[in-house]
Amino acid sequence: MKLRNLIKIDQIHLNNNASSKKKALEAISQIITDNYPEYNINRVFETLVERERLGSTGIGHGVALPHGRLSECTDTIGIFISLKNGIDYDAIDREPVKLLFALLIPEHSTEEHLQILAKLAEFFRASGNRQMLENATSPETVYNLIINI
Repeated sequence: MKLRNLIKIDQIHLNNNASSKKKALEAISQIITDNYPEYNINRVFETLVERERLGSTGIGHGVALPHGRLSECTDTIGIFISLKNGIDYDAIDREPVKLLFALLIPEHSTEEHLQILAKLAEFFRASGNRQMLENATSPETVYNLIINI
C-alpha cells in the first residue's frame, strides 16, 4: 500500500508550535477531526495516548510514529506534522522529536498497519529523507516526498 492512499495535503502541517508530547498528540487529534468530523477528538486523543503508555513511539533521529486503533475508524488515516522546535518524546535515542507521522488505524487491522509502520520506519532511517522533510516549506513538498513510500 502506498501512503498516497492514507494522507491528503491538508493532513500535513509544518512548523507546529507544540511544546510537549501531549501538545503534539492534541495537534494531531485536531487535524484528524478537522478532516474527519465523524470522529470524536477526545477519543482520537485517548487512543494515541493509550498507545504511548505502552511505550514511546519515538523511533529515534528526531522521528515519532504515534498510532492508535479506533473502533469506528474504517480506513487507516495518516497525518504528518513537523515541529518548530524538538520536544522530549521519550524516544529510543533520547533525541528531541521534530517529525511525526501519525496513524489512526481501524480496530481490527493488523498486518496492513504493521507494513505501513515498517515502510515509514525504513523511510525515516535515511538521513536525507529526514533532512528534506525538515527543510520543506510547503505541505505539497512533503506530500510529494512521502506519497510513494
